[in-house]
Amino acid sequence: MPLRLPAALRFLPDELYRVPTDDGSAIALGRYRPRGARRYVEPVVLGHSLGTNRFNLDFDETYSVARALARRGFEAWVLELRGHGLAGSGKGSTFDVEATHDVTAALRAVSSTGAPGVLWVGHSRGGMLAYAHLARSPSAPIRAIANLGAPVTFEASPGLKRFIAAVGPALQLDVLPLWLASKVAVPLGLPPNPIGKYLVRAENMAPHVIRQAIAHAAADVPGGVARQFARWIRTGAFDGEDGFDYRKGMKAIRAPMLLLAGVKDFLAPPPAVQAAAALVSGPVEAVTVGKATGFSEDYGHGDLVLGRRAPQEVLPRLADFLTRVATPTAA
Repeated sequence: MPLRLPAALRFLPDELYRVPTDDGSAIALGRYRPRGARRYVEPVVLGHSLGTNRFNLDFDETYSVARALARRGFEAWVLELRGHGLAGSGKGSTFDVEATHDVTAALRAVSSTGAPGVLWVGHSRGGMLAYAHLARSPSAPIRAIANLGAPVTFEASPGLKRFIAAVGPALQLDVLPLWLASKVAVPLGLPPNPIGKYLVRAENMAPHVIRQAIAHAAADVPGGVARQFARWIRTGAFDGEDGFDYRKGMKAIRAPMLLLAGVKDFLAPPPAVQAAAALVSGPVEAVTVGKATGFSEDYGHGDLVLGRRAPQEVLPRLADFLTRVATPTAA
């Protein structure tokens, strides 16, 4: 029987931009205008996780955070970092480069439309970028942050150290070929082990969504980015290659924050995510996403966005927070 490949995902923003960065690469930005009347002044910028691309937070009509926010009257901008999909080259990139140049390019482009500031939504690495950017640039125009599974430490995930040790030689590559590895996993319809359980709680996701995510949302990781994350996992640090301590710098963050953490998230368990609350100076709302706190399932990492009921019970929590902190448009 021939292999039946998952249906392709479609990226359908109202406008698509390729924005140069100050160091010679480029990011991609997909703009979704509000569906109906615009209700909020600040646009929302959405940052994707490690090893994914634009489809992480804009998967399809059901699971798209961007489109859900547009339906609520927000303007939403899907950020795709260098080295991913429609963006520029990731050669020589590190997390520091992304947090400095890629985030700056995104904020500058969105602000050029006349926005007085932005609201930031990040999944995993996408949320960490907001922390790092504001730690170094406290005056950056990020007015509020809503993060899903974004850790500030990996010490609560000891299994990651074993995984990093096992894949050590691959970390020396210029690019970690996760996109190629995903093609091998497509026939199985499951994330490859042993890392699979860190990525999603598979029983909380529809099988066709898992297959589509593996086939189309997985993306290569620039080697420099992977090595920086590996160093944090080994040492317990969250710092720049220049020694800048991001956790100490987060004291400068005064923007209101929402922290969503899956109770069964092995990559970014609740203590690793909620530790951010003690590091920042602004108000923080922390929500553990699981049955004990009123959700239908105990959530993992990727299923915070792509879980069966995430559109009905996780995304509304995120959107409600943004409506509380956003500036309403004039009637």
